[in-house]
Amino acid sequence: MTTEIANEKLWNQNFIFTSLANFFAFTAMYYIMSTLPLFTIEVLGGSNKDVGILFGLFALAGVVARPCAGYMLDTLGRKKIAWLSLFALLVAMFLYNWAVSLLFLLILRIIHGIGWGFSTTALATLATDAIPVKKRGEGIGYFGLSMSLAMLLGPSLGLAVLHAFDYSTMFGAGTCLAAVALLCLIGVKHHAAAAMEHQRQKGIIEKKVLFDAAILFFVAIVYSAVLSFIVLFAQEIKVENSGLFFLANAATVIISRPYAGKIMDQKGPVEIMCVGFGTLCATFICLFFANDYILFLIAALLLGVGFGIIFSLSFTLAINQVDISRRGMVNGTMLTAFDLGFALGSALLGLVSTYTGLRVMYLISGALVIIPFTLFYIKYILKANPATAGEA
Repeated sequence: MTTEIANEKLWNQNFIFTSLANFFAFTAMYYIMSTLPLFTIEVLGGSNKDVGILFGLFALAGVVARPCAGYMLDTLGRKKIAWLSLFALLVAMFLYNWAVSLLFLLILRIIHGIGWGFSTTALATLATDAIPVKKRGEGIGYFGLSMSLAMLLGPSLGLAVLHAFDYSTMFGAGTCLAAVALLCLIGVKHHAAAAMEHQRQKGIIEKKVLFDAAILFFVAIVYSAVLSFIVLFAQEIKVENSGLFFLANAATVIISRPYAGKIMDQKGPVEIMCVGFGTLCATFICLFFANDYILFLIAALLLGVGFGIIFSLSFTLAINQVDISRRGMVNGTMLTAFDLGFALGSALLGLVSTYTGLRVMYLISGALVIIPFTLFYIKYILKANPATAGEA
């Protein structure tokens, strides 16, 4: 097994700069996500259908890229892939200013999606390499905050710049965000151990964590029910400011992730993950009964706790099962499972809602939480897997 880092300090140089790079990369992504639909329709004369295709191609490209990224991270080196992929993000952001047709924009979204899949997998792997073993749960929780904060800042920043200036300036500012993410890698002093020759022949999926990936896959399905349809549901129940849902959700994600990780590091995953599954299920029960702001916002708070716990700790449990030479593969496998679950969930649960309505669809989503909980119960409670001890 490859020797782990000896430094027990969580906030070391590598971790800080990797988290900053991740924050600016995610901010750039959410920044463009909020403004690209307007650009597609107002400037290129596209339709809502074209917007859906653009986002679908981006997600599909990321799904295809992640397993390949994991393999290359473990065989070619972490920083090399991180530099190349973040540079690809920078180029993609720059080229948005030159998009003069829908066809060009479609091709650009594919390039952007591939760079996104590679870069986020690379940064997650660099971060897990930098976290001390005994603080892995807490560290991954804090690393996840960079995504949550970006989700809060990115969309509003993009719209604010667009309203104050124009599309050209807006894309230029987005390019600057991507450039800052790239420059943050200068502070990452990382020398990844090369994978052993026999490991290079194992494909692009880490089989050891398929059970954990399945847990995350089903969690992503039910999570998609909220993010994809919560604005429409808010309109249905006469809640005027649906943005409060995302604000409340982000607040509890920010609080729960590092706290949950610290509990797992000290006491193991069983109790805290059960809390996560319980609050996630309660989210959908609240949405089913919601008729005003009260249960609507309580559901947002519960979702932040439940999803914040399960998402970050699932990665911790998966990382704990391999040594440093396989972490890229693990991150690629887990992120691919999440992306696939989210895409599938949006489509299937959207179809369900057309027959049952959003309220009943949310109740069905709550029942579906039983599936990932059962998988967790089988592996980490029923079998008492040694991975629960928290050591790789």
